[in-house]
Amino acid sequence: MSPRTLTLAAALSAALVGPAALAQSERPDENALFGGDDAKPAQTEAHPSEAKSSEQTAPAERPDEDALFGGDEQRGSTAVDASASGEDAVQRQPSLTEPPPEPGDRDTDALSGPMTRSAFDAEEAVDDPLKIGGQFYLRGYAAGTEESSFGDTNFAAPTLVDGYFDARPTDRLRAFVVGRLSYDPTVPAQTLTPTGEPGLANPRVLLDQAWLRFDIERTVFLTVGKQHVKWGTGQIWNPTDFLSPQRRNPLAFVDLRTGVYMLKVHVPWETRGWNFYGIAVMDDLGSNSGALIDNAGNPTSTPADNPVDSLGRIGGALRAEVVVGPAELGLSAVAQRDRKPRFGFDLSSGLGPVDVYGEIGLKKSTDQPQYRLPEGATVDDVLTGKAQVEAFFPSGLTPQVTGGVNYSLTYGENDVAVLGVEYFYNSTGYPSSIGYPYLFLQQAYQPLYVGRHYGAVYLFLDRPGSLERTSFNVFTLANLSDNSLITRLNMTHRALSYLTVEGYGAVHYGHKGGEFRLGFSIPERQLGDGTVIPGIAVPVPTFELGAGLRISI
Repeated sequence: MSPRTLTLAAALSAALVGPAALAQSERPDENALFGGDDAKPAQTEAHPSEAKSSEQTAPAERPDEDALFGGDEQRGSTAVDASASGEDAVQRQPSLTEPPPEPGDRDTDALSGPMTRSAFDAEEAVDDPLKIGGQFYLRGYAAGTEESSFGDTNFAAPTLVDGYFDARPTDRLRAFVVGRLSYDPTVPAQTLTPTGEPGLANPRVLLDQAWLRFDIERTVFLTVGKQHVKWGTGQIWNPTDFLSPQRRNPLAFVDLRTGVYMLKVHVPWETRGWNFYGIAVMDDLGSNSGALIDNAGNPTSTPADNPVDSLGRIGGALRAEVVVGPAELGLSAVAQRDRKPRFGFDLSSGLGPVDVYGEIGLKKSTDQPQYRLPEGATVDDVLTGKAQVEAFFPSGLTPQVTGGVNYSLTYGENDVAVLGVEYFYNSTGYPSSIGYPYLFLQQAYQPLYVGRHYGAVYLFLDRPGSLERTSFNVFTLANLSDNSLITRLNMTHRALSYLTVEGYGAVHYGHKGGEFRLGFSIPERQLGDGTVIPGIAVPVPTFELGAGLRISI
């Protein structure tokens, strides 16, 4: 098998698979099911009323729906409290990129807590205004394919190191910086794109967050700089998460996307629990909107270079979040020059014994072209000129709709199980797998967003029986358009106060050539001018096994 083949197979496996995370105590934090921020002691917003915001959309008596699958705008702690008990440590597994915990339950305690004395007014010196910490994340995983022997099974061992500086000179002023180093000894110093062009460097250094937060008269709260903002309530498919250039990988233990540079203005209506946001975005929101973040923390396709280098390119976003009875509703809109305006609506609510959630993302047409292959044509026919591909932009609105429901069941004395289902309709997806190889070559293949219809079923067990430090999660994702599936079992165990052990296994089945069993071979070919284009082979995936270690300091 050629190095190119191994690289491509590893890229596909990394884009589509990754383990899940822990859940909260009592009724589990639903973000934990597929890799988000279990521990949210600190939030990136700055007012108590944000308990009803998009950063924490679920009511207190129901599971935090944002937590099931990874990350929210309210980024939690990067370090675990050293004084936490073993049981508490199980509940509070943090994300790699989140600020350390505030003295209280939200950032708002630091910015607007009534019991604190402001150094702006009292001119008091603050003891220990700077905190330094981070996380060290080691992983290893193997991905088997139909064409490979045991000895030739693809293997990767990505390492992530995050370090942060957290400066809080007063109770109303905070600066936070996170840097990241990623390295994988199993890949070359310079990776390649599917077309053979130079890709990402290895090792790779990134700036994840760098923001400054303050308030005006404890009424208007501002955060400026590179930061995380997540909208929407979908747990696996999240079409209204507009403020990120990459799609969140719902199968990853932690959300490895880096932040976006913006100025965020938050005005809470505290008596009603409503929140209003105005945002100016200084990053391109569409350059890589279809890519996922893989297990090594890299986008699954190379971002386009389209910087925001003029005033006219600065994007704008508005969002309102309101509480109506038991339901929490969100309305959002985003606009940026050279990108289609996007509009979103999301909700979450208790409905009898179950929790329901949903979101709708709307825009007119698409930013990137769609492709239509002649019926019965193969990719080789297209590449040799025997068949012509039609590139087009859809007319009218192109909705993406997610809906889900989950039920928490208490069994035994303190054991909780969460059973859930989710459906995703993607109007811009493809009804069959016939064109996937061509999309892959065009770098237009979007894992988990390439099909038209998707479904998911999951079961989460939070520290069952005597396993007080271990949680399990089994789930199945299905591309209903091409009839391919993946089923995964995940385990997370808190071994020590600072050490988390992760493990997972997955199998692929269903239609061969579908998204979750994507495999194809394109032979070497010679053009009329004598140019030789090398062949490409992507073997069909069969299984994945992986393990990880996380240490927080």
